[in-house]
Amino acid sequence: MSKSPPPLEAFFIALQVEILLYGMYTCLFASSLYLLIFKRQKTKVVKIMIALNTIMWSLATSHLAVSFSQNYQAIFREHGVEDPTAFEDSASPWICTQLSLENMNFVLGDGVVIWRAWVLWNRKRWILFASVIFLLVTLGAGIGVTFAFATAPKSVSVFENPSLHIWELMFILSTMATNVWATSLIAYRAWSHNKVIRTITGEAIMARFRRQNGILALLIESGIFYSCTWLIAIIVTLCGNKGAYIVIYMLSQLTAIYPTLIIALVGLRSTLDVAIETFQDTQYGQRGAGTDYHIGTVPVKIEIQQTTYTSHHEDLETGVLVIDAKSNDLIPRP
Repeated sequence: MSKSPPPLEAFFIALQVEILLYGMYTCLFASSLYLLIFKRQKTKVVKIMIALNTIMWSLATSHLAVSFSQNYQAIFREHGVEDPTAFEDSASPWICTQLSLENMNFVLGDGVVIWRAWVLWNRKRWILFASVIFLLVTLGAGIGVTFAFATAPKSVSVFENPSLHIWELMFILSTMATNVWATSLIAYRAWSHNKVIRTITGEAIMARFRRQNGILALLIESGIFYSCTWLIAIIVTLCGNKGAYIVIYMLSQLTAIYPTLIIALVGLRSTLDVAIETFQDTQYGQRGAGTDYHIGTVPVKIEIQQTTYTSHHEDLETGVLVIDAKSNDLIPRP
């Protein structure tokens, strides 16, 4: 077993990290909520995103309150300084409450990520079916790990109970697999879209999408970072390191930050589906049977006639201005 920090130190650091991430998340939540309420039309999808955004923030806030209460109870009421095992009672109501809040946020967050991947893939059914399977496995593992902790013997650490250890690993693996799946779909879609643009239009027009693609890269990288955090959680849990508590407390906020970032990008219309839609609009009318056509201008002739009448009918002044625009034929590009 690797060297790990004492329970008191691990839980104290975990609480401080969670408070820091919660502050960042609250700022992101307020920004995304502003974008959804004041910057977008209130469509059904936007209303659902507002509700999910608010629910996830409420769950994250509740988790932080429970974490603070747990540490306060263990230190001042159960003398956790003298008896560090007070922090590691797996059957504690505090831990079960934390797990329940985390599981709900994990499922909601994974649902948002899966929804975005499904939209980017033009709502293909096989994407939806595979994603729902991943989500159901995560939900089942979350219910299982919560039940395992609730029925575990008292005053037993998760690292000393093989059943709890297995359930925890199953839950972490299922959530990580779901996010790797969704992140891979988004990354492949972005790569294929850029490849098509580069092939058809060249680097000159590609520069128009560079700023938007930079935001997309941030989205993909944040997904990769989130998945890597789960990988770290798996490693420290397998090693029996109490630093796992720090990672789990981090994930309680990160699991809401990542989908909220996606919601904010939707509010800014800086997502890949918008980039694809913009690209398709620029290509309208430029498709032919095996040939890329350039649509020329339609011949236009504008004639303006002005007649000035004087007091005498025979005194007329007439002027004609003719503008004849040359036509540009439909020319196939080589």
